[in-house]
Amino acid sequence: MILFACSSSRETAALIAVCDHRNWAAYGCTTIREFKSLTERIKPRAIVVRHRLLDGYSDDIFAQLKLVPATGRPKVIVLMSADRSTQAEARQIALGADCVLHDPVRTDILLEYLARYRLRSERMVSNTSGPLGSFTVAGVKIYPNEHRIMLGKKNLHIAPQEVALLQILANAPDEVIPYPVLYAELFGRRFIGDTSNCRVLLCKVLASFQRLGVELKANIQVIPKSGYLYLSVSSGARFRSSRIKKSKGARPNLGSKARHAGRLAHH
Repeated sequence: MILFACSSSRETAALIAVCDHRNWAAYGCTTIREFKSLTERIKPRAIVVRHRLLDGYSDDIFAQLKLVPATGRPKVIVLMSADRSTQAEARQIALGADCVLHDPVRTDILLEYLARYRLRSERMVSNTSGPLGSFTVAGVKIYPNEHRIMLGKKNLHIAPQEVALLQILANAPDEVIPYPVLYAELFGRRFIGDTSNCRVLLCKVLASFQRLGVELKANIQVIPKSGYLYLSVSSGARFRSSRIKKSKGARPNLGSKARHAGRLAHH
């Protein structure tokens, strides 16, 4: 996913349109405040930022990115006006810029940088543990390189996109994964409000787990207008337990009301 932070909404829209033409997921903002809000919901792999924004400078963007772990930090391209000094350019590189381009910015060169930067620097599976890069979801072992899931002696091959969805959920247990992130990671395009692709893919994953005798639906919540939440096994158990306790707690109240009504009738 690519995020453009430019002071001109027209420039932002033009850059997003170029990315849409290449089927690259891209989002835009014009202020530091919007940038902070967006990056709370999406995780861009590449950021293109103007040196001067409506409410600050690219320095503020770099300050915000310091809060991101180094392994997940996006690549940053800074766009500067033609009259900016070499000292200003050097300062941007010192702050963390991977590339600095001056006006007039050549679109073809910018796209070549983005084509390189938007690629995964490392596969998500590298952050998981287990043999052959395997990871676990709801007690089921997933082998991403083989597109295979396993429970006990039961084995099942699943589609690569099913594995990708499971990886995303497993890497962020007990956190809501926003739809913009899901669509960028799974389908390589920008989310425009239609969740049908994600729904179909989730149904496939649920059906695959059912074939192994596992009700994964109990551990996945669909948050309306937000995204998916994967509850880890322990969290899922606590969630179900709290619902059971809540439902049991309602019965004594009804009983006490009935007994109270009986006493009134007796008197």
